[in-house]
Amino acid sequence: MHATKYTSIKSETFVLSSANGNGVKGVVTLTGDVISKADISMRYSVKGNNQILKTCLREDSSVLWRVQQIQDAGNHLKAALNIISNTDSDCEFETGEEVVMLMDSIMSHIQKGQQRLLNPAKPTLEDVFCNKFIKSLYPPLPQDMLLDFYLQGAKLVLQVYHLHASPVPKLQKPSIITAGPRNRNIIEIGSSKYEVATTATVESHIPWVREVITCLTFALQLCQSLKDKIQVFSTYWKNRLPAAR
Repeated sequence: MHATKYTSIKSETFVLSSANGNGVKGVVTLTGDVISKADISMRYSVKGNNQILKTCLREDSSVLWRVQQIQDAGNHLKAALNIISNTDSDCEFETGEEVVMLMDSIMSHIQKGQQRLLNPAKPTLEDVFCNKFIKSLYPPLPQDMLLDFYLQGAKLVLQVYHLHASPVPKLQKPSIITAGPRNRNIIEIGSSKYEVATTATVESHIPWVREVITCLTFALQLCQSLKDKIQVFSTYWKNRLPAAR
C-alpha cells in the first residue's frame, strides 16, 4: 500500500456537503496532508437528462491526492523551527537589532504557513486540468468535468467544474492545452474550447486545522510581544544617560 508512510498518522473521515443542495456529495478520508480515500457523486447532465456521476479515490491508488497547502504550511513551520534549533542556546547577541532580525525571520515563515492555510491560491483551469491527482480517480471524469480540493481556513473544500464546449474558430490554430493568464475560466483542448458553465462546492470543517491556525496565531503574538520588549530595551539602552561620577 502506498500510504504506509502515513500509517502513524490518524486518518479521519469527513462528509462534504452544501446547504443549497447543489447535487455534489463527497466522503473523504484525510490522513495528514493526503486524501487517502474519497467517494464523490455529482449531478451530470447529458443532452438535458440529469444523471448521477460517481467517481472515487482508493487507498491503493498509485497516486495519492496531496493537499499542497498543508504540506506547504508544514514546510514553513519546519523552516521556522530550523532557525530556532540552529541558534545556539548559549548564543550572546551583541545588539537588540540582531534579535529582532532573528524574530523577523521566524515570524515570516510562521505567517507564510498561516496564509497558505487561510488563503488558497486560485488555480487556472489549466492548473486543474493538468493536476496529476485527477488521474487517480476511477472511473475517470468526463472531459467536460473537473474537480479540485483545497483548504479555505479550517474547511476542506471540493470544487466541481462543469465545462461548456464550443468549437475553436477555423482560422485559429488549435493547441493541445492553452489558457491565457488573464482568463482563468477558459481552456483549449485539441479543437475544442472549454469555458466554465457552472461550479459547485461542498465542504467540511476540519477541527485540527482550526487548532493549527489558532496555534500559529498565538505564536505570532508571542513573537511580536518579544520583539516589542526587545525594541523598548534597545531604545532605552541607546538613549541611557551616562552614569554619574
